[in-house]
Amino acid sequence: MHNVRFKAFLIAGLLSVAALAADKDSKDSRPARGSVELGKGPGAQTSGSKVDELNNLFGKVVEAVTPSVVTITTEKKWAPQQQQFNNPLFEFFGMPQPEAPEDRSPKRNIPLGGGSGFVVAKEGYIFTNAHVVDGADIVKVGLNNKTYTAKVVGVDKKVDVAVVRIDAPAGELKPVDFGDSRKLQIGEWVLAIGNPFALQNTVTTGIVSAKGRREQMGGGDSYQDFIQTDAAVNPGNSGGPLVNLRGEVVGINSSIYTRTGGYMGVSFAIPINMAAKVAEDLIYEGKVTRGYLGIGIDNVDENLAGALGLPGTQGCLVREVMPNGPAFKSGLKNGDIVLTVEGTQVLDAPHLRNLVADLKPGSKCSFEVLRDGKKMSLEIKIGAKPDENGAQDEEMSSDYDGEDGSGGFSSSKLGLRFGSLDADARTRYEIPKDVAGVVILEVTDGSSAAETGLLEGMVVTEYKRKGDSGFQPVKQPKQLLDAVKSLNSGENIAFKVYYKGKTDLRALRAGG
Repeated sequence: MHNVRFKAFLIAGLLSVAALAADKDSKDSRPARGSVELGKGPGAQTSGSKVDELNNLFGKVVEAVTPSVVTITTEKKWAPQQQQFNNPLFEFFGMPQPEAPEDRSPKRNIPLGGGSGFVVAKEGYIFTNAHVVDGADIVKVGLNNKTYTAKVVGVDKKVDVAVVRIDAPAGELKPVDFGDSRKLQIGEWVLAIGNPFALQNTVTTGIVSAKGRREQMGGGDSYQDFIQTDAAVNPGNSGGPLVNLRGEVVGINSSIYTRTGGYMGVSFAIPINMAAKVAEDLIYEGKVTRGYLGIGIDNVDENLAGALGLPGTQGCLVREVMPNGPAFKSGLKNGDIVLTVEGTQVLDAPHLRNLVADLKPGSKCSFEVLRDGKKMSLEIKIGAKPDENGAQDEEMSSDYDGEDGSGGFSSSKLGLRFGSLDADARTRYEIPKDVAGVVILEVTDGSSAAETGLLEGMVVTEYKRKGDSGFQPVKQPKQLLDAVKSLNSGENIAFKVYYKGKTDLRALRAGG
């Protein structure tokens, strides 16, 4: 037994001596520090001068623009919580209700969110998105490690543009340079600068993937002509600049396409040309004034293009012309195809809508149209788009209630155009034969009808005014028009409507 232990001890000792010797040998065999050249291959295969030139170009753009980019944070003002005491026992015994206890909740403003923006003028004007400042009582701007309280100059939700202003020393402000977003090319390099996830002055890059995205991602009442890019944009980037390699701002980063809530390779920016026009109206007028024709429009499909001998589906079909509107007075007719506006080719119906919106009310503009297979030119005096409260175009007659000569009836009081429920309407809107009433053909943006959620293709089956004993069935458009005409400004009318297999009840207030 003792011999076994002795042998084990002897073996362990020999192994330790061998390990020490091996460790000494490995240390002695290590090279001297600095004698091994790391990362020294045969040399890069790409021309160094071209790579350095591109790197320097990106760096110069970032260096030029980032001093103009700001961080925007928003807050809601603190409001005491109203506590109500309404115990029926006190009322039963004729005793006054006790006073509500004092609200002792912490008096602090509620953070709403934020985004990015950029300085556009030495007077302190800053561009951002409307959704960044929407609902905020307090807007703060972070610039050069300082925080300023900003004044909201104006907001236009239809384009998602807002202008805010800070009172800062002129030396603290470095306005950006605007480029021409119309000259952007598919495949052109662009940089997105902003503050995603509160990571300030983050720069991402990509290319222009597409232009003229007008798929109504923000709703039918918005004006869209998005630049699509693959530059990474995330929460907090909204309102920041999209910049070309000349260091010019060509867009305002606005939104992304996502199924996860995060970036998925598709980003959208508002063209700076569109944003600047809106912002100038907000700065100088306090509101946005858009051009207006008073027409209902639709895209040109392949069948219509083939029948009319058009080379493609470009252009826009005039579906209705509102009576006494600018287009009506200038001779535009139902069935006309609008080909160009002031020399710019019309691509589709949303494109025409954007082009007209950018025209100055009161100006006379040239329109090329196709009528009965022949091209002709019309000069149209542009009207003013009805404002957010549904006020009508100044160019239009105040008596804007009646038959428009194309089978439809219009009501300015509600912002509706409606017509008979004939076979064509039933086919077009998929309305069953057992549904009776009048069909809605058009809803005016910003009107009482639009705010109530009425849509094209809905059927008004019954109506009721305050003095009516009950709901009256609608048998023809003239009957509904007379009922609406009898309303005074501010009075209400209730509609029963049918839409896609369901019935609903809507109440509207008549305009002035």
